[in-house]
Amino acid sequence: MAGLPKILLVEDNYEISDIYKKVLTTQGFPLLHVRSVDELLKGIVAFAPDLIFLDIMLPGGQTGLDALKILRNNPEYNAIKTKIVLLTNLGESDEIKKMWEQYADGYIIKAEIDPHELMDVIKSLGFEINA
Repeated sequence: MAGLPKILLVEDNYEISDIYKKVLTTQGFPLLHVRSVDELLKGIVAFAPDLIFLDIMLPGGQTGLDALKILRNNPEYNAIKTKIVLLTNLGESDEIKKMWEQYADGYIIKAEIDPHELMDVIKSLGFEINA
């Protein structure tokens, strides 16, 4: 894969999304930020991300877990092999653990990670970065 991975950030919290966007764009990652499952599904095909950071608790009636199932089970979104990391403050509940093991490539507890550690997460997924 040439260049940095394209990242789709799905996060409705303004403070968290602003911090993550600043860290990722400062490092040069192509980034699209959306705040809901509806916006995610509308933008994913055109943006074609390599990696999605997906918040679990989102507005609009659908959760990140709903989006995860949709993306993994519907080829029209072209995300079956896209790396997806769940973002949560819920800890490792049984439901999250089951979804993570079945559909996601990892998860981050937002309250326990320094935003600069996102580079380590990205590297752990097999992406080459210069940071």
